[in-house]
Amino acid sequence: MDMANLQQVGIPQLEELKALYSQDSSKYCKEYYCLDNFLDLHRKDSHLKNVKVYCLPNLDLGLFVILDRYQIFLGCKESDKSETLLCESLNQLKLFGGQQLASMPQRYVQAATKVIEAKQLHIEYNYITGLQFLAKERAQQWQVEAPPGYEMKSLSLKDAKTLDDHWKYKDPGSLLFIQRQIAFNTSVGLYEVESGELVAWCLRAQDGLLAVLQVKESHKRRGFGVLIVKEFSRRVALLGHDIIAEVDRENEASASLFKKLGFKVIGQCHWLVTEAPNGDFQWPADE
Repeated sequence: MDMANLQQVGIPQLEELKALYSQDSSKYCKEYYCLDNFLDLHRKDSHLKNVKVYCLPNLDLGLFVILDRYQIFLGCKESDKSETLLCESLNQLKLFGGQQLASMPQRYVQAATKVIEAKQLHIEYNYITGLQFLAKERAQQWQVEAPPGYEMKSLSLKDAKTLDDHWKYKDPGSLLFIQRQIAFNTSVGLYEVESGELVAWCLRAQDGLLAVLQVKESHKRRGFGVLIVKEFSRRVALLGHDIIAEVDRENEASASLFKKLGFKVIGQCHWLVTEAPNGDFQWPADE
């Protein structure tokens, strides 16, 4: 068994792991873009607060655990011992109620569930999503124009509260996540020219996903969702990246939107949200 203690690592090890996953990025695109985006975050801010990356000394195993505040991201090259490696690695962490094992490919769910149960935590929610994929070559060809009276541009930090207030998955601490991603990653907003009002938006999450897609209720059924996804995808593709997104399996409208644009469902992901003590999860707003 190649098991050893997890060790906290930095940019060099992230680069090695990214290179390892690039060898089979069709299977491991979720892990590849997760590593790619956390690498980018570390390069832009070498003192990221409450973000820790762990791996095993043997990087060829591909095992990594990223703690980003109260979210956990996982990866491990599939083998006959990968579940054991994941279980033993996660058991080394001090987990607490309220944490989220975020956007986790199906192949890691059994190991994560075993560890949660072993630590006597309880799963409050298990959100199941379809992992959507669009090749960069397709998105690079799109020409996107805002309708008359509107303009598209990158989001600004002053927009963060609007995004947070409209987000279905808003929770304590989510505003800081949105602010960070606006500051450091790709985002798109659609604004009314005359009033300056932000009416539709999305951004790139820390694991590379198209996220926080929203159109204000007052501006729905005008095709703005398609517009935002196309412009976001075009921008990400021009950076040399494929586009990945998650759609809740019960959200038929979003699934139809992505299918219309040519996205393919390539897998299933899970968000395992553990139950907070007393059912009241709190996270300091500035942490």
